[in-house]
Amino acid sequence: MSELVDQQKFQPTRKPTFLVVLAVLSFITITLNFFQYLVSLIAGPMNQEEWEIYEATLYESVGQMNDLGMTGMAAMVEQVIQMSYIANFDYFVLNNALQLIAALIGALGVFMMLRLKKIGFHLYVIYSLLPVVIMYLLFPTEVIATFVVLSTLVISAIFCLLYALNLKHMK
Repeated sequence: MSELVDQQKFQPTRKPTFLVVLAVLSFITITLNFFQYLVSLIAGPMNQEEWEIYEATLYESVGQMNDLGMTGMAAMVEQVIQMSYIANFDYFVLNNALQLIAALIGALGVFMMLRLKKIGFHLYVIYSLLPVVIMYLLFPTEVIATFVVLSTLVISAIFCLLYALNLKHMK
């Protein structure tokens, strides 16, 4: 009997396929986000001339949306423009650094879940909420688009729920 228990202790635990698929999808997303913020940090913020070109392009889109009667969408793009301005000129380094840290927390959480450690799930939940927390810490609430917050939270909630289905395999 004791030999059977010893054999079970040393046999590697097979990872659930669903968990592996979720982890691959998460690693792809986290890696893309990490490199986006890293490249942005290395490249630095837009200068005033680059900003004016970017802003003019977006405001042209806002005008077209208003012409088509899409005032709600136009208002959301205006919020994104204001938020982008603040992110570029006021909190460039801080925003990118916090987003890099969030990505590292997410990657660590997914890695730990692949190792079948429950703490990885908790780290992943924290990672999922960090982008919204960072938004509310850095930006005035009037420039934060509700759609951006809701879409971020919905996608995060879906992945958290899917990972939660695998908690029974984790210790």
